[in-house]
Amino acid sequence: MGLYTRFLQHVLLPFGSFARGRSYHRLSRLLEQSQWWPPERLREFQWKELQKLLTIAFESVPFYQRKYAAAGARLEDIRSWEDFQRLPVLTREEVNQHREELFPSSLTAEKLPHATGGSTGVPVRFYRTWESYDWRLAATHRAYSWSGHRPGERTLYLWAAPLPSHSRWADLKTRLQALVERRLTVPTWLQNETLWQQAYQNARSFRPRYLVGYVSSLLGFARYLENRRLPIPSLRAVITAAEPLPPAVRRYLGEAFGAPVFETYGSREFMSIGAECERHEGLHLNVENLVVEAAVASDQPSDILITDLHNLGTVFIRYVIGDAGKLAAHSCSCGRGLPLLESVDGRTADRIKLSGGRTVSGLFFVHLLKELPEILQYQVRQESPDRVLVLLVLSRELSASSRSLLDSELRRVLGDTEIVIRGVSEIPVGPTGKHQPVIGLHSASRSETLARDQLE
Repeated sequence: MGLYTRFLQHVLLPFGSFARGRSYHRLSRLLEQSQWWPPERLREFQWKELQKLLTIAFESVPFYQRKYAAAGARLEDIRSWEDFQRLPVLTREEVNQHREELFPSSLTAEKLPHATGGSTGVPVRFYRTWESYDWRLAATHRAYSWSGHRPGERTLYLWAAPLPSHSRWADLKTRLQALVERRLTVPTWLQNETLWQQAYQNARSFRPRYLVGYVSSLLGFARYLENRRLPIPSLRAVITAAEPLPPAVRRYLGEAFGAPVFETYGSREFMSIGAECERHEGLHLNVENLVVEAAVASDQPSDILITDLHNLGTVFIRYVIGDAGKLAAHSCSCGRGLPLLESVDGRTADRIKLSGGRTVSGLFFVHLLKELPEILQYQVRQESPDRVLVLLVLSRELSASSRSLLDSELRRVLGDTEIVIRGVSEIPVGPTGKHQPVIGLHSASRSETLARDQLE
């Protein structure tokens, strides 16, 4: 860690937080210590924070007062984690429909409007508080630190750039913050030769030590560099976000960039949810700030439910985030007490609806295609009730065994549906800048159709 990074982390950021009456400096110190607590102490801390949140929800959040009363749930009956898990879930639609009623009537804190990118087609609009933002920022910085990254390290980001605001001061503040933290962002909405050439020129002049980006963006950049034999020297780590990281892609990125690859998991609703440490044995969950529910050590993933313990702007309790995953039964050999998310297996909303009322979960394609080592990236598109297009970006030609497995499993599940398998050099990203692995007919009216036109 260089002198500037030490100064930023230990002096400038804490002083700025303290001077503004914020909590980041205090929470950052707490999280640095609490990651090493034993699991029992972390669980006790989490339960106490949850009890505070549930008291607020039952006593002063209008939406939950009605919802829980209709379900026959009472605060005094929630005495264990099992009792908590019987509370009804919260959906994206409910957040959008009742946003104002998910704010405690007893709270006077400032509400900060925010929204998701709408990668499922429906943006979720909600509020945050400054206290919640400080929790999220401290958790994100800790998660990135497991790769060696600290604020102030030169970092190149390949993902969506902040949109211009209506305030010149806000835009100036964003630019100044990026300058102070030595962050350079290359927007990857439209991925083409010109973009990757620009990214490489930026990397040469900026000399990043860390590379952060969407998996699909990093993959496109890596393929550009590999094809031209262009190196990025002195990278210490690559940090992936926003999309699942299959083993084959992890290996490819590590070889292409010559640096270890760290997977992270987060969302606009909560920022950092989990991240890998140096042992790469799963995603450590930020349980001091969130409660994450999913199947434990199961053959099948389940809906991931998330409770935000500290955001009183919009109170998220057992929120169906739209992803499927599994919690690990084992602990990490690194010694941290934070539990592990074993895997995130894709979005539960991605599905193919065939003629005759048949529905195929997008998770089928996730589990099938991850078994084929030649596949770097894929996209399954339903073009009609009787036709499915499978686009594959390959590191090499499919072996006979891989092709046989692919053909037989697709035929077994999709039946007499027409299946077209096509190799492509790249797959255009969707309107949020992310790669969408499965596009059903319900997506046809959205702007993903623009990406289809680019391929034909």
